[in-house]
This record gives sequence, structure tokens and C-alpha cells, in this order.
Amino acid sequence: MTTRSKYRSGVQTFYEDINFETVMPMSPLMFGDDFIGAGHTAGIPAAGSPTAGYPWVKKIVGAAPPTVALVTNGGGGQVQAALTSASQKQDAALYWNDSLAIDVTKGAVFEARANLAVLPSAAGVQMVIGLAAAWIDGPDNNTYYLEFGCTANGNLLVRSQDGVTQNSIAAAIAGVATVMDTTLFHTLRIDCQDVTDIGFYYDGQRVNGNKTVAFAATGGNAILQPYAAVYKPSGTGVATLNIDKIDVWSNR
Repeated sequence: MTTRSKYRSGVQTFYEDINFETVMPMSPLMFGDDFIGAGHTAGIPAAGSPTAGYPWVKKIVGAAPPTVALVTNGGGGQVQAALTSASQKQDAALYWNDSLAIDVTKGAVFEARANLAVLPSAAGVQMVIGLAAAWIDGPDNNTYYLEFGCTANGNLLVRSQDGVTQNSIAAAIAGVATVMDTTLFHTLRIDCQDVTDIGFYYDGQRVNGNKTVAFAATGGNAILQPYAAVYKPSGTGVATLNIDKIDVWSNR
């Protein structure tokens, strides 16, 4: 593995050349979390009750219950969101307690390293990870988002909603569908340097066509938060998402 550097829309970015994971963006605004250290071991606080100095909360819907928690001794530090097989609506979401701070129009870039240890097992079960507005019941109901998604067939999706246009596009490399892995972690990047042509990348390879996703929202509607969840509206389906890191950077 070699660390290399290049300019992406004027931002010098250092990355490793196997999975093209960014290791350092030279950007005015930077947030990064590898989920390492004692700050995570007390448990992720519940939505509506954030802990001072800690960015994340978890939203749990369902009595089984689904979980969002640090993976014990997870290599590199990991957080896991998991549904249970109880026949009920469930949501297990990780986000910034609706403290929206990432302005998509400022050249925002979201990057996560993740896998789906358990693929969504039934129709209606889904995973999403990316940037979104405030939590709402059901990821598809959110008014603004830029996300990767996955449903029961395991194929990765490119998802967007800017308040007017909604997209759900099969992520593909050279016409071949991209499937989320149950064992290997992959680098997922959403590059908003050009809001008229937002790029979605899987291990460094673009998986949506040029000009297929734009984000027309402006002002407060364009300010989002990191968001990752597994969700089902009903039934006994399951899914488990493991997240190794989440990074976000942008201009001011």
C-alpha cells in the first residue's frame, strides 16, 4: 500500500492506493471518527439526549430492540447498527442528533468505510449511509439526502433527494452491479464538489454516470448531517451494518 496525493477540485487530498481511502484532506472544515478510544465505550447516547463533546446519538425504534453500539474489540474501531427478527417496525440509526452542519454547496465530501455483515434479508429492509436532513420515520421519507443504500438483493444504490428530484440508481462499475460485501470493508465516498454532478465512489471507482445526480437544494435545505441506518417498516427481516470510520470535509 502506498500513500499518494492529488488535487480534487482544488483540495489537496492524501489517499492510499488500494481501496482509495482518504487519509488526509487539506480542507478548511474536517470531521473524522474512527470510533476508537474511551469516549465511545460509555455507549452511544439516545437521540434527544446528546452527551457534551460527543457527536453521535442513536435512534432506536422497535421493542426487540434493534441496536447501535460499539463493536467489542472491533479492529480499527467499529460501530454496528443491527435489526432483530422480531416482526415489527424497526430503525437503528446513527447521526448528529439533528445538528445539521455540513453544507453540500460548499464542496462537501462524505467518506465511510463499511460493510453489511448481514444483508437486508427481505423486501422493505434497507441500509442507508451518507448525508441527510433531520431524522424522520423511514429513510425514504426524508426531504433531503445524499446516500448509498442497499435493499434485499444486496446491490448498492445511489440515492438522492433535494426536495424536488428523488433518485435511486443502481451503483455499477462498467455496467456491472456493485454488491455490498458481508466480510470485507469497502470505502464509500460521496463527492459534492460539483452540485450539478455529484459523484458516488466505491473503492475509488465511480459507480454513477456523469450528470446523473444533482443537488438543487440551497440555503438551510442544503445543510445536512452524517447519517447511517438499517430500517424496516414491518416483518421479520434483518440487516447488520458495520461502520469502521466516517469522515466529512468541505469548504467554509
